[in-house]
Parts: sequence; structure tokens; C-alpha cells
Amino acid sequence: MISTDVTILKTLLQAGDAFVSGSALAKDLGMTRVGVWSRLAKLREAGFVFEAIRHRGYRLTEEPGKLCEPLVLAYVTNAGVAETRIVVLPEIDSTNSEAERRLADAAETPFVVIAGSQTRGRGRLGRKWHSPPQGNLYMSFAFRPRRSPGRMQSLTLRLGLAVCRFLDKAYAVPVKVKWPNDLIIDGKKVAGMLTEARVDADRMRDLVFGIGINVLGGMDDWPADIAARATTLARHAPAPIRLNRLAAELIPVVTAEYSAYLENLEKPRRPELPDAWTEYDALRGLKVTAHRGGEPVRGTARGIDAEGNLILEGPDGGRTAVNSGEVSLGTGSVLF
Repeated sequence: MISTDVTILKTLLQAGDAFVSGSALAKDLGMTRVGVWSRLAKLREAGFVFEAIRHRGYRLTEEPGKLCEPLVLAYVTNAGVAETRIVVLPEIDSTNSEAERRLADAAETPFVVIAGSQTRGRGRLGRKWHSPPQGNLYMSFAFRPRRSPGRMQSLTLRLGLAVCRFLDKAYAVPVKVKWPNDLIIDGKKVAGMLTEARVDADRMRDLVFGIGINVLGGMDDWPADIAARATTLARHAPAPIRLNRLAAELIPVVTAEYSAYLENLEKPRRPELPDAWTEYDALRGLKVTAHRGGEPVRGTARGIDAEGNLILEGPDGGRTAVNSGEVSLGTGSVLF
């Protein structure tokens, strides 16, 4: 059931710069105008700014810069994203962990857990993911694919590429994908991805795709070593980014790409992923070292293959497909 606050915000968002009368809101909500005024007052306390003019009504002029459940749901409702269940939390230990707990409790999929802050965020290989307390997005999408793990090998790359393409086209942010799980801007990390799955015999029981995006957060309080290697979308976008709108927009981007991925599994292998990857490949043409099982594999990055393996070309022109590991630039040991 849609809450009163979601209905108010949905109506004001649909109106754009136009005013919505208090009487119209009261009628739609089945409450008094005083009741509407009271709800708007509560929303103001949450960081919303409304312009109110007598005999004209209200319009929304400013949104909070932190994650707000009614606002995310209002954007989602306006976009007609009805098939994905949405859980919005101000803070959680880890959105991936919360998604896993809900899957273990037999929650219906697909669903997405969205948080404004993580206390125990994690990345690949058990690394801790730095999760500032506000201004960023942490999202975990839960699915039950019922497919063999081998057939899902390139899913993270496909979903990351879809997010990258969306940010480029919708927000004019020059995001690139760094194999295997990062999004970067001008050589600095703006997002990281982590896909985890539980497997029964030869089938995936469930799968969680997590992504953490540095959106608005100021970097003054970040650890110096992280600040030197990271950036935010807001620093590169030509126009302000609305955090809650972005969260709502990413839901259909990821879920639609996931559905398309499953459909394509039933078709013969084609070069769609390698071809699409070329435009957004952060490593293409660079000399890199792939750290695989503790052993370095050096070469020039030449994109990926249909399974999502990184292709490295050696000095003799021979090519090696790397299916897992970490990548650094040149021959050094510092991760890119």
C-alpha cells in the first residue's frame, strides 16, 4: 500500500514546476487540508523544501541530499517499476548481507536493498568497502536465476556496462568500466561491484549483485589513501544529481539488463558484450599486469571475449584469456 508521503511526493513530482492545490491533495488522500499541511511539515523536517502560495498551492523546490524512502518510492511509482520489491534503509551493515538474509528467509525475488550508509560494507576478496555516512548509494539486487554458475560468468560485466552506459547517456558523466568490477572516471574509482551466489549442485540457488556508488559525498573526511584513488559522480556531472532519483532510475537499468542476460543465455554465443565493451573499456590498449592466483600475467589489454575474460596480448602477439584476478597498470603491484 502506497503511503501518504509517497502519494504527496509523487503528485508534486508529476507537477514539476506547476503548483498543486492543497484541496486537490486533500481529496486524493481522503484527508483534510490541515492533514496535508501537517504531512508537508514533517517532510520539511526531513529536508524537503516546498513553495506555498495562497490560492495556488504547493510545489516541490528542493529535495534532501540523503536517501529518503518515500522519495525513492515516489520516483519508482512514477516510473511504473512495479515488479521489483524495494527495501530502503538509512543504514545497514551491508546491503549484500541484508539481501542474503532476506533470501534465506524465502523473500520473493526480484528485490533490491538500498541504503544510504553501510557499517560493514565489503568488496571483492573480503576487502572492506569504505562507505561514507551520506551522499552515496549502496544497492544490492537479489535474484534466483536457477542457472549453472558457468553460464553466468559475465553477468557482473554486463550489469556494470549497463550502469556505465546509463550514467554516460543520462548524466553525461564519462564513466568507464575497469575489468573485472570497477567503474572509474579519469582513472579514479567511482563505483565498485560485488556479485555473490549460493549454489546447489550445478545450479545457482540465488544471486546478489551489489553496487556501491560515490554520488554526492564530500571527500574531506575520506582516508587520504582512498581520496587519492576515488572520486564522485557529482564532481564530473554537468548538472546537479538527485540522489533519490538516481536510485530509482538504476532499478530498471539493472533488472532489465538481468532479464536480457538470461534470455541471451538461450541463444548462440555472439559478440554483443565484447563489441559493447569497447566503448567503455578503461584498460583497452594499456599495458597491465593481471594478478591471478598470486602469479602475474603481463600484457596489453585487448578487451574481453564473449565469456567476459580479459584478453592480454604479449610481446610476441600471443593472447591470453584471464578469467579472474586483479589488475594493475604496468608492472607495479599497486592496484589500479
